Amino acid sequence: MPHLATLLPTSLCFALFLFSPILSAQEGSGSIEGKVTDAGQAVEFTNILLLAAADSAVVKLELTDEMGTFRFTDVPAADYLIKTSGIGYGEKMHPVFTLADGQELQLADYDLKGSGTTLETVEVTARKPFLEQKAGMLVVNVDQSITGQGGSVIDLLRKVPGVVVAGNRIQMAGKSGLTILIDGRPTRYMDIQSLLRDMPADNIKSIEVISQPGAQYDAEGNGGVINIVLKKNSLLGTNGQVYVGGGYGELPKARAGASLSHRVGKWNLTGGATYNHNTWVEGLDLIRRFDAQTFDQTSRTEATPHSYSLRSGVDYDITDRQRIGVNARYAWGESDRFGRNLTRVLDPSDGNVLQEFTTNRDVERPWMSLNTDVFYKYQLDTSGQEINLDLSYNRFTRDGLEELKTVGDGGFPDRINQEPSEADILSAQIDYKKPLNKEFVLRAGAKASRAELDNELRALVESGEEMIIDAGLSNRFLYDEDIRAVYSSITWEKGDFGANLGLRYEATSMDGFNVTTDSFNRRDFSQLFPSLSFNAPLTGPLGVSLAYSYRIERPSYYDLNPFISFLDPLTFQKGNPFLQPELVHSGQFSLTYEKQPFFNLSYDYTSDVIADVTEQLTMAEGQFEAGTAFQNTINLDRYIRYGGSLFAPLDFIGKGISGYAGFMLYYNDYSSQFLGDQLDQDQWSLTGFFQINAKLPYEWKGEVSGWYQGKGIEGIIRSNPLYGVSAGVERDFFDDRMNLVLSADGIVQEFFSGTIRFQEQNLDILSTWEAPVFSAKLTYKFGNRFLKKGERRKSAAQEERGRLN
Repeated sequence: MPHLATLLPTSLCFALFLFSPILSAQEGSGSIEGKVTDAGQAVEFTNILLLAAADSAVVKLELTDEMGTFRFTDVPAADYLIKTSGIGYGEKMHPVFTLADGQELQLADYDLKGSGTTLETVEVTARKPFLEQKAGMLVVNVDQSITGQGGSVIDLLRKVPGVVVAGNRIQMAGKSGLTILIDGRPTRYMDIQSLLRDMPADNIKSIEVISQPGAQYDAEGNGGVINIVLKKNSLLGTNGQVYVGGGYGELPKARAGASLSHRVGKWNLTGGATYNHNTWVEGLDLIRRFDAQTFDQTSRTEATPHSYSLRSGVDYDITDRQRIGVNARYAWGESDRFGRNLTRVLDPSDGNVLQEFTTNRDVERPWMSLNTDVFYKYQLDTSGQEINLDLSYNRFTRDGLEELKTVGDGGFPDRINQEPSEADILSAQIDYKKPLNKEFVLRAGAKASRAELDNELRALVESGEEMIIDAGLSNRFLYDEDIRAVYSSITWEKGDFGANLGLRYEATSMDGFNVTTDSFNRRDFSQLFPSLSFNAPLTGPLGVSLAYSYRIERPSYYDLNPFISFLDPLTFQKGNPFLQPELVHSGQFSLTYEKQPFFNLSYDYTSDVIADVTEQLTMAEGQFEAGTAFQNTINLDRYIRYGGSLFAPLDFIGKGISGYAGFMLYYNDYSSQFLGDQLDQDQWSLTGFFQINAKLPYEWKGEVSGWYQGKGIEGIIRSNPLYGVSAGVERDFFDDRMNLVLSADGIVQEFFSGTIRFQEQNLDILSTWEAPVFSAKLTYKFGNRFLKKGERRKSAAQEERGRLN
C-alpha cells in the first residue's frame, strides 16, 4: 500500500505533461491606451473592462487615474471592445477594435454622459439577496441573515430552504444522505457532527445547495450536495473587523474574533482568529416495549465546548493571467460534554418499577483540524481557455475519553473508553476549460485522493476495585481509501437554449483492517457517472429545464467503524464494516421564470440505500442482557422518492418588505429484506418554509423565518410533524462602522418525535434541543472601506473591480 507522502506525483506529472504544450504557448502582445471624459472633463476612477470581441469574456480590468486615462499592457493580438462602468455613468459598451501583434494602440477618447446620479444617492454597500439561483445550484447567502448568526454552522443549516436539523440528523425535504462539503472538500472522513457544532456561524459566507451536480463535481452524494463556503477577502486596501458576541438558552454562550486583510497590486493577504464557546443541550427520551417489561429511558446531555481557530492566506498575481495562492486553517478545541441517563424498567401490566438505574456519561474530546490548500490558475488566452491546479492536505485528530458510571439496581460495572483517532487526506485536481466557439465549451479534468484513518478503542471495565481491559470490546480499526477520477463535459448555449452533457469515471479502493481480530476487508469498484441537462424557452419569461445524474454515496468512515459507544448499559450504537455504497438515479424537471426555477419535479431511485436502524435483543447474547437495544447502519435494498417543490417571492406584500416562501412535497418508499422479514414502508412528506425581511423605524432591519416538516419516514423510523420560528433585528451605527444583531432562534419550537413498529420492536422516540436561544453580536469594521468623502468614488470603483476579479 503506497504511503500518503508518495501519493499522486505520477498523476500530477502526467497532467502537467498533457497540458505542457498549452502552458508553453506564447503569443505576441501589445498595449492599449485611452481616456474617459464627460463633456471634455476627465472622469477619474472609472472601471475599464477589456473584453474579447468573440464572446465578451473579460480579459483585463483597470481604473482610470486622476487624468481619466487608462492603459493595458501585455495584450495578445485580437479583436476587442471596451466596457466602461462607474458611479453616475452606469455601464456602456464601446465599438470593437483590432490590436495587431506588438502594436501600441491609442484609442480615441470615450465621452460619457452622466446619469445625474451622485455617490450620495447611491447605496454602495448593497445587500445581497438571501437566495440566489445560479446554474445548477441554489445559493443561500447566510451572512445576509439576521437570525442564526449567534450559533454554529448547525444553526445556519436550518436557514437553508427544506433542510431540517433534528438532533444529529440532517435532512433535506425528509431525505437524509446529504453530502456536506466545506469549500468544495469532503468531510466524510471527519467527525462531521462535532465539526459543524464547533465551527462558528461568523465564518460562513454562503451555503450552496447543488441538486443535480455535473461531471466536474465528485459523484458523491445521493440526497444532494451542500457546500459550505467560508468567507474570503474581496476588498481592496487594508481592512479588518473585530466582533464579540454571546447568548443564552439553557447554558451561556460566548464568541469573539478578528480578521485583517491587505489587498493591493498583485498581492492579497488575509488572516484571522476566532474563539467560540457554543454550548448546547440535547435530550433523548426512549420508550421500548416488550411483552414482559417496558424500558423508559430519559437522557439529557450538556456540552461545554471551547474551540479556537487561526487562518491565513496569500494570493499573488504572477501576471495578468496567472494567479497562485496558499491558504491554511488551523483549529483546535475541547468538545467536552456530560450526560445523565435515567432508565426505569416497568411492569407493562400495572406500571410498577421493576428496576431503576442512572448512568452518568462524562466525555472529554480534545481535537485538532488542519486544512491547507495550494492553487494555480492560468488564463491561457482571451477566448476563456484556462487551466486550474489544486493540491490540498487535511489532517484531523481526536483523543476521546469517555467514563460511564452506573448507580442503582442491576450492579452494572463502571466503564472507561479511550478513543484516539486520526485522519490524513491528500488530494490533487486539475481542471481545463476551452470555449470551442461561441456556442460550445469543453471542460475536462482529473482528480486523485487518498485517505488514511486510524481509530482505536481501548475499553476498560470495572473488576473488583480496578479497571481492566475489556477484550471483547477493545479494538483498533485502520481504514485506507483511494479514489481516482477523470471527467469531461461539453456545454452548448444558443440564445435561450442550452444543454450540458458530462461523463465522470471514478475508481475506488477501500481497505479496512481490524487489528484486534487480524481481519482484512478490501473492496474495489469503479463506475461511470453520466449527467445531462437541457433548458429551453416556453413563452415570454417562462422556460423549462430537464436534468439527470447518476450518483454514488459511499459509507462514511464512522459508519464503517465497528466500535461500540454506550448511552447506558442497555443502549449503544455501533458501525458496520461491511456496508456497501449506494447508487442513485436522479432526474429533475423545472419550470423557470426569467431563467430562475420556481417549480420543480424530481424522481430518485436508490439501490443499497444506507440507513440507520435499531435492533433489540430478546435474549441475552454474550455480555449483553436481554432487552438491550442498539443502533446500527445497514444497506436496505431499495428506496424510491418522487415529488416537487414550489418557491415564491414575498416582495409583493408591501414597500420595504422582501423575502420568500415555498414548500416541498415528496413521496418516500423503502423496500428491503431486514431481520428475516420484508420491510415495506412509505409516506408522503410535506416541508414548508418562509423568511420575511422588513425595514423598521429608526434604520432598524427585522427578520422572521420559519419552517415546517410534516410526517416523514427514514428506514424503519416514522416521524411526526415538527416546526420552528426565529426572529431578529439589526442596525448599523457610526457610518456603518458598527453593526449590532439581536436574534432569538427557536422562539416557537416543536421537537422531533417518532416511532418504530417493526417485528418485536415497539419504540417511541423524542429528541429535543436547546430552544429558544437568545443571542447578540457586535461587530466593528475598519480600513479602506471607510474613506473621506472625496475618496469614496475611488473606493467604490475599486470595490467593483475587486468583485469582478
